[in-house]
Amino acid sequence: MALDVYLTNACNLRCKYCFNLDREDAPRVPLDDICAILKAAYERNNRYVSVTGGEPFLYKQIFDVLDYAHDLGYWINILSHGGLLDQARIDRLKKYWRLRIRISLDGPDRETHDQLRGAGTFDHTLSKIDLLVANGVNVGLGITVSEHNLDSVEEIFRLAIDKGVAFARFVPVARVKKGKAAHVTSLLHERLIETLVALTLKYQDAIELPQSDREPAPASIEALTTRRCMAGKHFFGITPDKKIVPCPLIADHPDIESVYFEDAQSFARLGEKMDALFAGMRDRLEGICGSCEFRTVCYGSCLAEKISFERGLAEEQPVCTKLILERIRDRHDPAGIERIVRSWVFQLQSSLESTNGHACMRQAPYWSLNFKAQQGRWRETALRFS
Repeated sequence: MALDVYLTNACNLRCKYCFNLDREDAPRVPLDDICAILKAAYERNNRYVSVTGGEPFLYKQIFDVLDYAHDLGYWINILSHGGLLDQARIDRLKKYWRLRIRISLDGPDRETHDQLRGAGTFDHTLSKIDLLVANGVNVGLGITVSEHNLDSVEEIFRLAIDKGVAFARFVPVARVKKGKAAHVTSLLHERLIETLVALTLKYQDAIELPQSDREPAPASIEALTTRRCMAGKHFFGITPDKKIVPCPLIADHPDIESVYFEDAQSFARLGEKMDALFAGMRDRLEGICGSCEFRTVCYGSCLAEKISFERGLAEEQPVCTKLILERIRDRHDPAGIERIVRSWVFQLQSSLESTNGHACMRQAPYWSLNFKAQQGRWRETALRFS
Protein backbone atom coordinates (compact mmCIF):
# COMPACT_ATOMS: atom_id res chain seq x y z
CA MET A 1 0.00 0.00 0.00
CA ALA A 2 1.18 3.52 -0.68
CA LEU A 3 0.79 7.15 0.21
CA ASP A 4 1.80 10.53 -1.16
CA VAL A 5 3.07 13.00 1.44
CA TYR A 6 2.80 16.65 0.42
CA LEU A 7 5.32 18.31 2.73
CA THR A 8 4.49 21.78 1.46
CA ASN A 9 2.47 23.55 -1.22
CA ALA A 10 5.35 25.95 -1.83
CA CYS A 11 7.26 25.87 -5.11
CA ASN A 12 9.68 28.31 -6.69
CA LEU A 13 8.51 27.50 -10.23
CA ARG A 14 5.27 28.36 -11.99
CA CYS A 15 4.65 25.39 -14.22
CA LYS A 16 1.81 25.65 -16.69
CA TYR A 17 -0.42 22.86 -15.37
CA CYS A 18 0.63 22.71 -11.71
CA PHE A 19 -1.60 23.99 -8.92
CA ASN A 20 0.95 24.58 -6.17
CA LEU A 21 1.87 27.91 -4.65
CA ASP A 22 5.00 30.01 -5.00
CA ARG A 23 4.53 31.87 -1.71
CA GLU A 24 7.10 31.53 1.05
CA ASP A 25 4.24 31.26 3.57
CA ALA A 26 2.57 28.33 1.78
CA PRO A 27 1.39 25.59 4.18
CA ARG A 28 3.95 23.11 5.50
CA VAL A 29 3.25 20.06 7.66
CA PRO A 30 5.17 20.07 11.00
CA LEU A 31 7.88 17.41 11.31
CA ASP A 32 6.37 15.76 14.40
CA ASP A 33 3.06 15.40 12.59
CA ILE A 34 4.57 13.92 9.47
CA CYS A 35 6.51 11.38 11.55
CA ALA A 36 3.33 10.38 13.37
CA ILE A 37 1.54 9.96 10.04
CA LEU A 38 4.36 7.87 8.57
CA LYS A 39 4.50 5.64 11.64
CA ALA A 40 0.72 5.11 11.70
CA ALA A 41 0.64 4.30 7.99
CA TYR A 42 3.58 1.90 8.27
CA GLU A 43 1.86 0.04 11.09
CA ARG A 44 -1.08 -0.58 8.77
CA ASN A 45 1.24 -2.04 6.10
CA ASN A 46 1.89 0.99 3.91
CA ARG A 47 5.38 0.42 2.54
CA TYR A 48 5.77 2.94 -0.27
CA VAL A 49 5.81 6.70 0.14
CA SER A 50 6.16 9.51 -2.38
CA VAL A 51 7.62 12.63 -0.81
CA THR A 52 6.41 15.59 -2.80
CA GLY A 53 4.97 19.10 -2.69
CA GLY A 54 5.16 21.79 -4.05
CA GLU A 55 8.87 21.41 -4.20
CA PRO A 56 9.89 19.07 -1.37
CA PHE A 57 13.40 20.53 -1.07
CA LEU A 58 11.83 23.80 0.08
CA TYR A 59 10.86 21.90 3.23
CA LYS A 60 13.72 22.71 5.58
CA GLN A 61 13.54 19.42 7.50
CA ILE A 62 13.23 17.14 4.48
CA PHE A 63 16.25 15.05 5.49
CA ASP A 64 14.72 14.45 8.90
CA VAL A 65 11.63 13.12 7.10
CA LEU A 66 13.77 10.92 4.84
CA ASP A 67 15.78 9.59 7.79
CA TYR A 68 12.60 8.67 9.66
CA ALA A 69 10.87 7.08 6.66
CA HIS A 70 13.91 5.08 5.57
CA ASP A 71 14.64 3.87 9.10
CA LEU A 72 11.05 2.64 9.36
CA GLY A 73 11.51 0.61 6.18
CA TYR A 74 9.69 2.66 3.54
CA TRP A 75 10.58 2.59 -0.13
CA ILE A 76 10.80 6.29 -0.98
CA ASN A 77 10.18 8.23 -4.15
CA ILE A 78 10.98 11.95 -4.14
CA LEU A 79 9.14 14.03 -6.74
CA SER A 80 11.12 17.20 -7.48
CA HIS A 81 11.98 19.65 -10.22
CA GLY A 82 15.59 19.19 -9.12
CA GLY A 83 16.51 22.84 -9.25
CA LEU A 84 17.44 23.13 -5.57
CA LEU A 85 19.79 20.15 -5.51
CA ASP A 86 23.49 20.69 -4.97
CA GLN A 87 26.43 18.45 -4.17
CA ALA A 88 25.87 18.67 -0.41
CA ARG A 89 22.25 17.57 -0.67
CA ILE A 90 23.06 14.85 -3.18
CA ASP A 91 25.75 13.49 -0.84
CA ARG A 92 23.07 13.15 1.84
CA LEU A 93 20.73 11.31 -0.57
CA LYS A 94 23.32 8.61 -1.29
CA LYS A 95 22.81 6.77 1.99
CA TYR A 96 19.16 5.91 1.29
CA TRP A 97 19.27 2.69 -0.72
CA ARG A 98 15.46 2.36 -0.85
CA LEU A 99 15.10 5.79 -2.48
CA ARG A 100 14.46 7.05 -5.95
CA ILE A 101 14.18 10.65 -7.08
CA ARG A 102 11.98 11.56 -10.03
CA ILE A 103 12.89 14.81 -11.76
CA SER A 104 10.25 16.63 -13.81
CA LEU A 105 11.21 17.01 -17.46
CA ASP A 106 8.56 17.83 -20.01
CA GLY A 107 10.49 18.19 -23.23
CA PRO A 108 13.62 17.06 -25.07
CA ASP A 109 14.70 20.63 -25.78
CA ARG A 110 14.50 24.17 -24.40
CA GLU A 111 11.57 25.17 -26.58
CA THR A 112 9.24 22.39 -25.39
CA HIS A 113 10.28 22.12 -21.75
CA ASP A 114 10.62 25.84 -21.01
CA GLN A 115 7.19 26.52 -22.50
CA LEU A 116 5.70 24.35 -19.74
CA ARG A 117 8.16 24.84 -16.86
CA GLY A 118 9.62 28.34 -17.33
CA ALA A 119 12.47 30.04 -19.16
CA GLY A 120 15.91 28.58 -18.45
CA THR A 121 14.65 25.51 -16.62
CA PHE A 122 15.64 22.98 -19.29
CA ASP A 123 19.40 23.54 -19.06
CA HIS A 124 19.25 23.83 -15.28
CA THR A 125 17.27 20.59 -14.96
CA LEU A 126 19.63 18.63 -17.22
CA SER A 127 22.63 19.80 -15.19
CA LYS A 128 21.01 18.44 -12.02
CA ILE A 129 20.16 15.12 -13.69
CA ASP A 130 23.78 14.79 -14.81
CA LEU A 131 24.97 15.49 -11.26
CA LEU A 132 22.62 12.87 -9.77
CA VAL A 133 23.66 10.22 -12.30
CA ALA A 134 27.35 11.00 -11.76
CA ASN A 135 26.88 10.48 -8.03
CA GLY A 136 25.11 7.15 -8.43
CA VAL A 137 21.74 8.31 -7.13
CA ASN A 138 18.77 6.30 -8.38
CA VAL A 139 17.22 9.01 -10.56
CA GLY A 140 14.56 9.00 -13.26
CA LEU A 141 12.37 11.37 -15.22
CA GLY A 142 8.75 12.31 -14.69
CA ILE A 143 7.06 13.55 -17.84
CA THR A 144 3.61 15.11 -17.75
CA VAL A 145 2.19 14.59 -21.23
CA SER A 146 -0.21 16.98 -22.92
CA GLU A 147 -0.93 18.09 -26.46
CA HIS A 148 2.20 20.25 -26.23
CA ASN A 149 4.71 17.41 -25.90
CA LEU A 150 2.95 14.22 -27.01
CA ASP A 151 4.88 14.21 -30.27
CA SER A 152 8.16 14.57 -28.34
CA VAL A 153 7.82 11.38 -26.28
CA GLU A 154 10.35 9.36 -28.31
CA GLU A 155 12.87 12.21 -28.21
CA ILE A 156 12.47 12.44 -24.42
CA PHE A 157 12.86 8.67 -24.23
CA ARG A 158 16.12 8.78 -26.17
CA LEU A 159 17.33 11.65 -23.99
CA ALA A 160 16.63 9.53 -20.91
CA ILE A 161 18.76 6.70 -22.33
CA ASP A 162 21.55 9.10 -23.26
CA LYS A 163 21.56 10.56 -19.75
CA GLY A 164 21.79 7.13 -18.15
CA VAL A 165 18.80 7.55 -15.83
CA ALA A 166 17.13 4.55 -14.22
CA PHE A 167 13.55 5.10 -15.34
CA ALA A 168 11.10 7.42 -17.07
CA ARG A 169 7.44 7.80 -16.21
CA PHE A 170 5.10 9.32 -18.80
CA VAL A 171 1.55 10.13 -17.69
CA PRO A 172 -1.17 12.34 -19.19
CA VAL A 173 -1.79 15.62 -17.41
CA ALA A 174 -4.78 15.47 -15.07
CA ARG A 175 -7.36 18.08 -15.99
CA VAL A 176 -7.84 19.45 -12.48
CA LYS A 177 -7.36 23.07 -11.42
CA LYS A 178 -4.80 24.61 -13.83
CA GLY A 179 -4.68 21.34 -15.71
CA LYS A 180 -8.12 22.10 -17.12
CA ALA A 181 -6.35 24.27 -19.69
CA ALA A 182 -4.85 21.17 -21.27
CA HIS A 183 -6.56 19.51 -24.21
CA VAL A 184 -6.54 15.91 -22.97
CA THR A 185 -8.66 13.24 -24.62
CA SER A 186 -8.94 9.47 -24.54
CA LEU A 187 -7.10 9.50 -27.87
CA LEU A 188 -4.13 11.21 -26.18
CA HIS A 189 -4.02 8.41 -23.62
CA GLU A 190 -4.14 5.82 -26.39
CA ARG A 191 -1.47 7.50 -28.50
CA LEU A 192 0.80 7.77 -25.46
CA ILE A 193 0.42 4.12 -24.39
CA GLU A 194 0.92 2.93 -27.96
CA THR A 195 4.07 5.05 -28.24
CA LEU A 196 5.44 3.53 -25.04
CA VAL A 197 4.64 0.02 -26.29
CA ALA A 198 6.34 0.73 -29.62
CA LEU A 199 9.41 2.13 -27.84
CA THR A 200 9.58 -0.95 -25.60
CA LEU A 201 9.51 -3.24 -28.64
CA LYS A 202 12.06 -1.11 -30.49
CA TYR A 203 14.51 -0.72 -27.59
CA GLN A 204 14.14 -4.06 -25.81
CA ASP A 205 17.88 -4.27 -25.15
CA ALA A 206 17.72 -1.08 -23.06
CA ILE A 207 14.52 -1.69 -21.09
CA GLU A 208 13.88 -3.92 -18.09
CA LEU A 209 11.05 -6.38 -18.73
CA PRO A 210 11.14 -8.42 -15.52
CA GLN A 211 9.58 -11.87 -15.60
CA SER A 212 8.88 -14.36 -12.84
CA ASP A 213 11.60 -16.99 -12.43
CA ARG A 214 8.94 -19.44 -11.29
CA GLU A 215 5.43 -19.65 -12.73
CA PRO A 216 5.04 -17.06 -15.50
CA ALA A 217 2.62 -14.22 -14.89
CA PRO A 218 -0.41 -14.34 -17.18
CA ALA A 219 -0.40 -12.19 -20.30
CA SER A 220 -3.70 -10.76 -19.09
CA ILE A 221 -4.86 -7.27 -19.93
CA GLU A 222 -7.83 -7.89 -17.64
CA ALA A 223 -5.51 -8.47 -14.67
CA LEU A 224 -4.00 -5.03 -15.30
CA THR A 225 -7.14 -3.03 -15.88
CA THR A 226 -10.20 -4.47 -14.13
CA ARG A 227 -9.52 -3.67 -10.49
CA ARG A 228 -11.28 -1.16 -8.26
CA CYS A 229 -9.66 2.24 -7.84
CA MET A 230 -7.50 2.05 -4.69
CA ALA A 231 -8.12 5.68 -3.68
CA GLY A 232 -8.75 5.98 0.05
CA LYS A 233 -8.44 2.24 0.58
CA HIS A 234 -4.87 1.32 -0.25
CA PHE A 235 -3.63 4.72 -1.39
CA PHE A 236 -3.82 8.03 0.46
CA GLY A 237 -2.59 11.57 0.02
CA ILE A 238 -1.49 13.64 3.02
CA THR A 239 -1.83 17.41 2.55
CA PRO A 240 0.26 19.98 4.47
CA ASP A 241 -2.69 20.66 6.80
CA LYS A 242 -2.82 16.93 7.77
CA LYS A 243 -5.88 16.14 5.71
CA ILE A 244 -5.97 12.54 4.47
CA VAL A 245 -7.45 12.52 0.98
CA PRO A 246 -8.21 9.36 -1.03
CA CYS A 247 -6.36 10.79 -4.03
CA PRO A 248 -5.13 14.36 -4.57
CA LEU A 249 -6.70 14.40 -8.04
CA ILE A 250 -10.22 13.87 -6.70
CA ALA A 251 -10.00 15.64 -3.35
CA ASP A 252 -11.95 18.73 -4.40
CA HIS A 253 -15.02 16.86 -5.65
CA PRO A 254 -18.06 17.48 -3.42
CA ASP A 255 -18.95 13.76 -3.25
CA ILE A 256 -15.43 12.67 -2.23
CA GLU A 257 -14.77 12.30 1.48
CA SER A 258 -11.61 13.18 3.41
CA VAL A 259 -10.62 13.05 7.07
CA TYR A 260 -8.02 14.83 9.15
CA PHE A 261 -5.28 12.73 10.68
CA GLU A 262 -5.74 11.96 14.35
CA ASP A 263 -4.35 8.44 14.70
CA ALA A 264 -3.93 5.19 12.77
CA GLN A 265 -7.70 4.71 12.68
CA SER A 266 -8.05 7.83 10.55
CA PHE A 267 -6.99 5.80 7.50
CA ALA A 268 -9.56 3.11 8.27
CA ARG A 269 -12.33 5.71 8.63
CA LEU A 270 -11.58 7.10 5.19
CA GLY A 271 -11.47 3.57 3.80
CA GLU A 272 -14.94 2.89 5.13
CA LYS A 273 -16.24 6.06 3.47
CA MET A 274 -14.74 5.04 0.12
CA ASP A 275 -16.14 1.49 0.42
CA ALA A 276 -19.59 3.01 0.91
CA LEU A 277 -19.11 5.32 -2.08
CA PHE A 278 -18.13 2.49 -4.43
CA ALA A 279 -20.77 0.11 -3.11
CA GLY A 280 -23.48 2.67 -3.79
CA MET A 281 -22.11 3.49 -7.23
CA ARG A 282 -21.50 0.01 -8.63
CA ASP A 283 -25.11 -0.71 -9.55
CA ARG A 284 -25.62 2.78 -11.01
CA LEU A 285 -22.79 2.68 -13.54
CA GLU A 286 -23.76 4.02 -16.94
CA GLY A 287 -22.72 3.50 -20.56
CA ILE A 288 -20.03 0.92 -21.33
CA CYS A 289 -19.28 0.57 -17.60
CA GLY A 290 -22.87 -0.37 -16.79
CA SER A 291 -22.89 -3.17 -19.37
CA CYS A 292 -19.32 -4.39 -18.82
CA GLU A 293 -18.81 -7.92 -17.49
CA PHE A 294 -16.14 -6.58 -15.12
CA ARG A 295 -18.29 -3.87 -13.52
CA THR A 296 -18.55 -5.78 -10.22
CA VAL A 297 -14.75 -5.81 -9.79
CA CYS A 298 -13.73 -2.66 -11.68
CA TYR A 299 -16.47 -0.36 -10.31
CA GLY A 300 -16.01 2.02 -13.22
CA SER A 301 -12.22 2.30 -12.84
CA CYS A 302 -10.33 5.55 -12.17
CA LEU A 303 -12.35 8.28 -10.45
CA ALA A 304 -9.67 10.84 -11.24
CA GLU A 305 -10.17 10.38 -14.98
CA LYS A 306 -13.95 10.73 -14.67
CA ILE A 307 -13.57 13.94 -12.69
CA SER A 308 -10.85 15.14 -15.06
CA PHE A 309 -13.31 14.78 -17.93
CA GLU A 310 -16.05 16.45 -15.82
CA ARG A 311 -18.19 13.34 -15.59
CA GLY A 312 -20.27 12.12 -12.69
CA LEU A 313 -18.90 9.33 -10.52
CA ALA A 314 -21.36 6.77 -11.93
CA GLU A 315 -21.01 7.87 -15.55
CA GLU A 316 -19.16 5.95 -18.22
CA GLN A 317 -15.37 5.84 -17.83
CA PRO A 318 -13.96 8.20 -20.51
CA VAL A 319 -10.57 6.42 -20.57
CA CYS A 320 -11.01 2.63 -20.50
CA THR A 321 -7.45 1.32 -20.56
CA LYS A 322 -8.71 -2.23 -21.04
CA LEU A 323 -10.21 -1.30 -24.41
CA ILE A 324 -7.17 0.83 -25.27
CA LEU A 325 -4.73 -1.98 -24.55
CA GLU A 326 -6.83 -4.50 -26.46
CA ARG A 327 -6.75 -2.27 -29.54
CA ILE A 328 -3.00 -1.71 -29.21
CA ARG A 329 -2.38 -5.44 -28.74
CA ASP A 330 -3.97 -6.19 -32.10
CA ARG A 331 -1.65 -3.74 -33.90
CA HIS A 332 1.67 -5.32 -32.88
CA ASP A 333 3.62 -8.56 -32.98
CA PRO A 334 1.77 -11.01 -30.70
CA ALA A 335 4.92 -12.49 -29.13
CA GLY A 336 6.33 -9.08 -28.31
CA ILE A 337 3.06 -7.87 -26.83
CA GLU A 338 2.69 -11.05 -24.77
CA ARG A 339 6.13 -10.55 -23.24
CA ILE A 340 5.37 -6.92 -22.37
CA VAL A 341 1.97 -7.69 -20.83
CA ARG A 342 3.44 -10.57 -18.78
CA SER A 343 6.07 -8.20 -17.46
CA TRP A 344 3.46 -5.57 -16.57
CA VAL A 345 1.39 -8.15 -14.69
CA PHE A 346 4.48 -9.43 -12.88
CA GLN A 347 5.42 -5.88 -11.87
CA LEU A 348 1.91 -5.21 -10.62
CA GLN A 349 1.75 -8.44 -8.65
CA SER A 350 5.25 -8.04 -7.21
CA SER A 351 4.96 -4.40 -6.22
CA LEU A 352 4.74 -3.47 -2.56
CA GLU A 353 1.59 -1.57 -3.57
CA SER A 354 -0.10 -4.75 -4.79
CA THR A 355 -3.42 -5.66 -3.21
CA ASN A 356 -6.14 -8.09 -4.20
CA GLY A 357 -8.87 -6.36 -6.11
CA HIS A 358 -7.44 -2.82 -6.15
CA ALA A 359 -5.04 -0.90 -8.39
CA CYS A 360 -4.32 2.65 -9.49
CA MET A 361 -4.75 3.23 -13.20
CA ARG A 362 -2.50 6.32 -13.19
CA GLN A 363 0.26 4.38 -11.40
CA ALA A 364 -0.02 1.32 -13.64
CA PRO A 365 3.21 -0.22 -15.01
CA TYR A 366 2.40 0.63 -18.61
CA TRP A 367 3.15 4.33 -17.96
CA SER A 368 6.73 3.64 -16.83
CA LEU A 369 9.89 2.43 -18.52
CA ASN A 370 12.73 1.06 -16.37
CA PHE A 371 16.15 1.04 -17.96
CA LYS A 372 18.90 -1.53 -17.59
CA ALA A 373 21.24 1.31 -16.63
CA GLN A 374 19.62 1.18 -13.20
CA GLN A 375 22.13 0.06 -10.58
CA GLY A 376 22.36 -0.41 -6.83
CA ARG A 377 20.46 -2.42 -4.24
CA TRP A 378 17.08 -1.18 -5.47
CA ARG A 379 17.63 -3.20 -8.63
CA GLU A 380 18.22 -6.37 -6.62
CA THR A 381 14.52 -6.81 -5.92
CA ALA A 382 11.43 -7.07 -8.06
CA LEU A 383 9.33 -5.57 -5.27
CA ARG A 384 9.39 -2.06 -6.64
CA PHE A 385 9.61 -1.39 -10.36
CA SER A 386 7.10 1.37 -11.08
